[in-house]
Amino acid sequence: MLGSRARTKMPRWCVALFVVLLAAWALPVASAQNEPRYFRATGHYLRGAFRSFWERNGGLPILGYPITEEYYRKADGRIVQYFERARFELTVQGSQAIIGLGRLGVEVTGGKVFPRTPPAASTRSRRYFPETGHSLQGAFKVSWETHGGLAIFGLPISEEIAEQLADGRWHTVQYFERARFELWSSGVLFGHLGRALVPAQLVEPWPPNTPPAGPLAENGTPHPPPAPPAPAPPAPAPVGAPSRLGIIVHPILVPHGNGAIIPLAAPPGYVFSFSAGGFDPAERVGAWLTRPNGGGVEAIAAQLVALDGQGNVRIGFGTAGQREGIWTITAQGATTGRSVTAPFKLTRDYLAPPGTPRPRSINGSVSPIAGGGATVFHLSGTGFRSRERLEFWITAPDGIYYLAAPTNADARGRIGYAPTLLVQFNAANPPGVYGYHYRGMQSGVRVDLYFTFTGAV
Repeated sequence: MLGSRARTKMPRWCVALFVVLLAAWALPVASAQNEPRYFRATGHYLRGAFRSFWERNGGLPILGYPITEEYYRKADGRIVQYFERARFELTVQGSQAIIGLGRLGVEVTGGKVFPRTPPAASTRSRRYFPETGHSLQGAFKVSWETHGGLAIFGLPISEEIAEQLADGRWHTVQYFERARFELWSSGVLFGHLGRALVPAQLVEPWPPNTPPAGPLAENGTPHPPPAPPAPAPPAPAPVGAPSRLGIIVHPILVPHGNGAIIPLAAPPGYVFSFSAGGFDPAERVGAWLTRPNGGGVEAIAAQLVALDGQGNVRIGFGTAGQREGIWTITAQGATTGRSVTAPFKLTRDYLAPPGTPRPRSINGSVSPIAGGGATVFHLSGTGFRSRERLEFWITAPDGIYYLAAPTNADARGRIGYAPTLLVQFNAANPPGVYGYHYRGMQSGVRVDLYFTFTGAV
């Protein structure tokens, strides 16, 4: 970074794996007989030496939920398990199970060497680490010293820097060998580096009371048994068809001229918002709706046409009692004759209120697959080309189809890994089945992610 070529000299074995041989980390192999602990939030189990270590070293606030089962890593045969903020690695020596923590901070930064700070004597407010040429101070120093220090987080490998995190805002962060500290308004949080690096084939959730017999293979086998079918929902029956939630409609709803409509599709009764530009600032603009299948036109009242005096117009209009099908809205300038036309669709295809059976996600997963207002949904998908441009649209339980801004896959053709893709709803969001949909603009590969919001209360 910034042209620096300085590198920390460390033994090769230490780069591959850091195993801390402290008495507190050496756990009897017999502890593997502990009862497995199940986490409904992610659908994974924690047991044996890993469970003992997790519970003794900060648990959920420091290490996060387990996001895989234990599995045999093909490269070295070790038993490994990913957590939101860590990766546990098991080595057995005699009758002792030695728990090592993966160097996630080094891995997620690609081994980047950050600019060092000049050597300085350590003080009560600032500690200098000659091993890596970096320092630690302020709130990050307090968190490092009070939540595990060197044994859990490792040495700092950067100074404090600014990074844009999952909320889209810039935060002060600092990287360590096995962690990333993040400064939020609520205080210091530990980054979800485990979610950024976890192999996608291992995140499939397991049902309660059915733990796997032992560690999985690295390819994710054996897979969890199929979940029992959910009981039939009480009346009233769900409106809409779950099989239609993945129908793609935006390629045929393309506006003509400088305009847009939100949403692109919704059931009859929804209020649409149409905007258009390019008119003369002083001219009068008229607007009308064209019904499906040659059903004629319907004028829009002049008081619904809002002009901003700069040649832009915005129109909000309701569709109560109107027929389903593809409609168009047109705005035309009385002086220039310029017109903008935008098609939209009235349809019940995307209605998915509570009780609607949730379709199976395609080429990706959501964890958890259902939850209320306190739930943070973690979304991920794979199969795209490296850094491919992706179309992105959302279907919501109230039947709207919203085309969002395009996004990009990461270097490995994935979404939701680096950075993580987190979704949380509140009382303003309708409960039911949500669909997050992506399509590669080059490959045509689809990722369809479905999950159920049970309501904010």
